[in-house]
Amino acid sequence: MESTISNKAASAVRLLISLALLAASGWIIFNRQFVLDQLSLLGYRPGSAVTALAANDTMTSAGQRYFFVSRPKIESRDQFNQNCTGGSEQTIILGCYVGQRIYIFNVTDPRLPGVKEVTAAHEMLHAAYDRLPAAERQKVDAMILRQVKQTSDKRILELIASYQKSEPTQLVNEMHSIFATEVRSLSPELESYYSRYFSDRLRVVSYSEGYEKVFTDLRAQQDRLLTELNRLNAEIKSRSDSLNSQISQLNADISAFNQRARSGGFASQDEFNRARAALASRQRALQAERDAINNLIAQFNAKRQELLALNVQAQSLNQSLSSTPQAVPTVQ
Repeated sequence: MESTISNKAASAVRLLISLALLAASGWIIFNRQFVLDQLSLLGYRPGSAVTALAANDTMTSAGQRYFFVSRPKIESRDQFNQNCTGGSEQTIILGCYVGQRIYIFNVTDPRLPGVKEVTAAHEMLHAAYDRLPAAERQKVDAMILRQVKQTSDKRILELIASYQKSEPTQLVNEMHSIFATEVRSLSPELESYYSRYFSDRLRVVSYSEGYEKVFTDLRAQQDRLLTELNRLNAEIKSRSDSLNSQISQLNADISAFNQRARSGGFASQDEFNRARAALASRQRALQAERDAINNLIAQFNAKRQELLALNVQAQSLNQSLSSTPQAVPTVQ
């Protein structure tokens, strides 16, 4: 009797263990990505540069988990290009999320602080989006598309149009990252959603606005100088044409004066002197105009040099953000 009870108890225990294992197996199957992420995080210690990016971006524990599980690497141009060979980005490639790994181009230009922070946040959000359950992703996609319809910022609209034209299937994924990191004012529903990843999302936006301002200010200076150069060029041409015409007329009048003087055409010395003085006055006026035009030309050349210097600065900034290797010079 006791043996029978003992056997039944053992069977019950084995059944409970089997059910527990079955339940655990089912949980693992339905939470496969979470399990893989936890395994990936085992023994991983992010470097100080990576942890600084997460801290500067005010990533929450969830945001840090998605960032760190992607084992982010900050890489030089050559290393970066080995890992980021293209993708769906419609702007300069500063980072990529490939094979559930994050790679960040090491922008070191002190004129562009915050670039790596924005890139880190952008790519972390790709990792987060990649892990959204299907039902939740559908809800998030709907929020993103509603925000797309509400967008009025010209630069963001141009990005949206570019994705809609070239890679419509990547639009929502990319805007999921762009809205969070580059747009200050979002719908309350999106703000609430992004709060799971950042404790202060606007900190990231401030980084984005900061280095974007470097370029917008530079473009404004270039536009201002170009407008001034066009104005000066038009004025120089107009006044030079008028001066040349007046000089030609003065030369003709001087020739006529000399011919008249040689032929005794002046009735008196006073008449001669008055005619000569009038020509001399015109000559002085034209010389003053010539000096004024030369001053305008000097202004034009100075502003042209200023514009060339700004162009070099812009090229330097663009090169700092370009992960593409520079072209090898050719021998002529």
